[in-house]
Amino acid sequence: MNKPLLGAMCAMALSSCQPPESGSGIKTEYLDTTVRAGDNFFQYATGNWVDYNPQPAEHPRWGSFTKLGEDNILQINELITSIAKSQNERGSIAQKIGDLYNLYMDTVRLEKEGAAPILPFLEEVRAISTREAFIDTCAAKHRNLFFGIYVGADCKNSSMNIVEIGQGGLTLRDRDYYLENDEKTVRVREAYKKRVTNLFKLCGLSEEEALKRMETVLRIETELAKAHLPRVELRDPEANYHKMTVQELRDSTAGFDWTNYFLKYTYDQTNEVDLGQIVPVRKGCELLMTTPLEDLKVIYEWSLINQYSNLMSDAFVQENFAFNQVLTGAKELRPRWKRAISYVDDVMSDAVGQMYVEKYFPKENKERMLELVKDLQEALADRIKAQEWMSDSTKAVALDKLASFYVKIGFPDKWDDLTDLDIDPNLSLVENHYRASKFYWDLNKSKKYNKPVDRDEWHMSPQTVNAYYNPTTNEICFPAGILQPPFFNMQADDACNYGAIGVVIGHEMTHGFDDQGRQFDKEGNLKVWWNEKDVERFKVPAEQLAVYFDSLKVLPDLNANGHLCLGENIADHGGLNVAFVALQKAMQKRPLGEKDGFTPEQRFFLSYANVWAGVSTEEIIRHLTKVDVHSINFLRVNGTLPHIDAWYDAFNIQPGDSLYLPKEERVNIW
Repeated sequence: MNKPLLGAMCAMALSSCQPPESGSGIKTEYLDTTVRAGDNFFQYATGNWVDYNPQPAEHPRWGSFTKLGEDNILQINELITSIAKSQNERGSIAQKIGDLYNLYMDTVRLEKEGAAPILPFLEEVRAISTREAFIDTCAAKHRNLFFGIYVGADCKNSSMNIVEIGQGGLTLRDRDYYLENDEKTVRVREAYKKRVTNLFKLCGLSEEEALKRMETVLRIETELAKAHLPRVELRDPEANYHKMTVQELRDSTAGFDWTNYFLKYTYDQTNEVDLGQIVPVRKGCELLMTTPLEDLKVIYEWSLINQYSNLMSDAFVQENFAFNQVLTGAKELRPRWKRAISYVDDVMSDAVGQMYVEKYFPKENKERMLELVKDLQEALADRIKAQEWMSDSTKAVALDKLASFYVKIGFPDKWDDLTDLDIDPNLSLVENHYRASKFYWDLNKSKKYNKPVDRDEWHMSPQTVNAYYNPTTNEICFPAGILQPPFFNMQADDACNYGAIGVVIGHEMTHGFDDQGRQFDKEGNLKVWWNEKDVERFKVPAEQLAVYFDSLKVLPDLNANGHLCLGENIADHGGLNVAFVALQKAMQKRPLGEKDGFTPEQRFFLSYANVWAGVSTEEIIRHLTKVDVHSINFLRVNGTLPHIDAWYDAFNIQPGDSLYLPKEERVNIW
């Protein structure tokens, strides 16, 4: 479903032969000096990165983010495996972590079980005899087949949570995979059909019956996809907010009985909801009320198989990987031990996070980050004050919002209580996953349903290699996982750190003033709080930036989607400008000279480019261009820097250079 998006730094996140690091923090061995900086800065700054960081066959997208994520996996593996080898007290956190890991790693047991763990769930669905019982079961099991239900901050009353309902129900992540008929999309769709068929067969169905079920799944999902809004339209928070009573919800969704649905869902105290996307949810309700019962049961069965198939025998896992190869271009399946660590980290994220920060996150990192955040806030304030297109009244409220940012660094002050999460080694991995899902659903309800928003809640675990801005709480968050080289380095100089983590900080701050964030005030409420003329003046360069990125190639036959990625591209643009100003101010106190043959200004931009170093398969580029609000890595360098005046000065970029843009064509927002 669609929920106001967190402005995250990237879409998510091995030992190698590393060059020696200089005192500047720049690894000059990564440079490809056969290329001119003004012609292809991404290649110039990072062209040799992959020589020192070879792409593992399991990673279709490999770069600084994914490599650091792999390094974190090694650290978390050390924590988890040491627990899994020990005898732990029943009911302890250690017992839960250890048993969950051992269940995932027990391939002998998984192969012996085969499809057995999922069969009781499928039989329960097949036994349903009426439409009413089917809908009641969907609600009672919280399995919303054709829409999504979430509890989150009310965008226009941000201190309170509200039940939100939005489009959902597509196994493939985007409507275009069902509706477009170009060769590449058809190839993915055919692979999906094969996956659905083969997974049904592995659950004991004949070839004929499995094919029939696959056709049912594809037909119904395609019908639903036709009603889904394109991703670009989901980026308008005002157009995707419709607060209404439960009766109004029923009237808006073809008479679907939401009162009964919420009763079975145990959301029976619901009075108002936010219906994000009316047409897709209405279509989902129509499907529930009119689709033949046997077809509905097929969709339910498929949702179970799709959810649990990676937790069963290798035959199931290999079918999923075969599809993933076509979708992403991955060459090898991740080793089981890595999948096990990632799974335990996901299910027990708070418990693992506590151990992670205790062992791997130095206290001084948080202290230095607080200093950097303060520097970046001052620099963004300077940039806001300097904007000629912005009226004094809008500047005043923008500065007030900036000063009101809630800053989260490293790890949360409170953790989820996992006492009632029961991991039973006598049960299958599937059954334990089902119980864990129910535990977290109940926990989420107890914390949020009809409750005030908890501004201290974290939306990423501390071990995550990422960062985010949340508009409804006006918060910026930098987990411990990202506060490591190449993003943050206590031994590197300011030029390196401001070009890396400084831009990350500036990026998240700028999200508060991008095309979505600017619509939320300092309290996190969706409202008009800018001067109307300033809004129109903002839209002109924003549209210019979107059109510019629309014109850029990600592959010879495929352009970027500048309108889908507009918020992230504004944040990159603003993050660079703000971090560069902060560096200039820092150098007034702590002057920097030339190192490794580069000025501080040059090292700043080299450091930024190295954040986005990496390589991607053609398949993953096509997939991400469809579904991801972030630009492809190399465009976050070669697409963004041509609009940054300081970059031209630092590297003497001149007319005739491939990346050169005349000054009047450069976008200036923040």
